[in-house]
Amino acid sequence: HAAGTSMSTFSALVSPPRAVGCGVRITASARRKVSGKRATVRTSASDDASGSSASVRIFSGSSKEMLFGAQQNMLGLLESPSTDDDAITASIAELSTLNPTAAPAKDAKLVGKWRLAWSQQQESSNFFQKLFADIASDNFQIINEDNTLENLVLLGPLTVSAKAPIAAVSETRTEVRISTVDVSIAGNTVWSKTLTPKPGKGAGWVEQLYLDDEMRISRGNKGSLFIHTREGGGGNKRQKPNQGTTGQSATALVKL
Repeated sequence: HAAGTSMSTFSALVSPPRAVGCGVRITASARRKVSGKRATVRTSASDDASGSSASVRIFSGSSKEMLFGAQQNMLGLLESPSTDDDAITASIAELSTLNPTAAPAKDAKLVGKWRLAWSQQQESSNFFQKLFADIASDNFQIINEDNTLENLVLLGPLTVSAKAPIAAVSETRTEVRISTVDVSIAGNTVWSKTLTPKPGKGAGWVEQLYLDDEMRISRGNKGSLFIHTREGGGGNKRQKPNQGTTGQSATALVKL
């Protein structure tokens, strides 16, 4: 994130680092239970070279079904035994056009504990991202009602926490200024730092591309992409996909 030390730390703690340009799927399962009309299985396909089976479900008719299909497509990709970054980024583009939340940066659904499910970093990935590499499967972002945020990485007994005040500066953009970073081992703080903005360096920001009750997609100000799923549920019940404009269709790849 191109907004100086504070946002670099934010970028590092939002997600574990990886090779430049490659997406990483976090191993925790992202699938959620869904309600509503089930589509007919029209065909089947191999998910990867190992022969894992997948089915292509066709959702047609309403705009709600379009969204439902796109959501299922993304969740299927996140759960696939092999990561297809191109398909995930295409699914991000599709979901961004179907975002059911008009002003995601200002919406109450943004509040909660979010688990990182996948991310893709740009070349500007910093030292912290390289340090964490791909080892942190417990990687969370906690957004609170008092307009504060905590990025929390758990690596066995090691805990890294970065806290920041946040502000919605537009309907889709959240400004972030990391203020403190703490490192602890077995609950004992071993390193702590308070960050102050440097002259000429502003806050970082995150563009909220997509938000529903259980999934959030965002892009940082350096172009890195993040997919989070809500930890422990708690979102509002999503509408069944049987309302809205008719005459459209979408496909969803779902593991059998």
